[in-house]
Amino acid sequence: MPGARRCPKRAPLADPDKTIVQFGHPKGRSLGTMRGQPVAAYRRRHPMREDVPTMTMITDSSKRVIPFRPNDAKVVGADCFYVDEITWLNGWNIELGARVKFNAGCWINGYGGLVFEDDANIGPRTLIHTANHNTDDPNRPIVEQGWESRPVRIGRDAWIGMGCIILPGVTIGAGAIVGAGSVVAKDVPPYAVAVGSPAKIIKYRFPDKAPGESAGPEVGR
Repeated sequence: MPGARRCPKRAPLADPDKTIVQFGHPKGRSLGTMRGQPVAAYRRRHPMREDVPTMTMITDSSKRVIPFRPNDAKVVGADCFYVDEITWLNGWNIELGARVKFNAGCWINGYGGLVFEDDANIGPRTLIHTANHNTDDPNRPIVEQGWESRPVRIGRDAWIGMGCIILPGVTIGAGAIVGAGSVVAKDVPPYAVAVGSPAKIIKYRFPDKAPGESAGPEVGR
C-alpha cells in the first residue's frame, strides 16, 4: 500500500518461547510474555529490529553460581564463587579467603594487591580498584606518568552493598557494612556501618566494639 509503513525483517529465534530483552525497545519490556499475550502475538505488534542486539534475561531460576578455579587468583580459598559474570583483572595479585562471594557484575582489579578475608560478601555491580594514575607532572599527559599501587583489604565477614566503589588504599574492617552506592576513600573500622559519598560512619553494629566515639565522623578519621 502506498505510504504504508513496512515492518523491518527479523531473524527467527531458535527458541520462540525463550524470554529475551531487546535493547532499544521504547519501554525495555521483556518479549517472553507481555500482559498475557503469546510471544508470537506480541512480536507482531512490536517487531524487532535487526540492528539492535539482544541478550538473554537472567532470572532467579537461570542465574549461575560459578566457583573460582585455583589459578584465578594468587590464593583461592574453599567455596569461593561469583554469580553470572565478573570483570577480574590482575588475579595474580588477589587473595581469596574461604567462602568469599561476589554477586553479579562486579569489577575487580588486583593490580596493587587485594585481599578478601574469609566470608567477605561483595554486592552486585561493586567496583574495587587498587591503583591510580600518578599526576605530579603538569607537563606530561596523565596516562604517561605511570601508576601508584595502593593495596585494598576486605575484612572477615564484611558486607559491601550493591553498587559500591572501593578506592585504592582502603581497608574494610572485619564485620563492617558498606551501604549500597557508597564511595569509600578511607578506611572503615571493624563492625562499623558506613554509607554515602564519601562514605561516613553512621553507627557501629556492636557499641562495645566502637573505637571511641561511634557516630558521625568521616570514614578514616
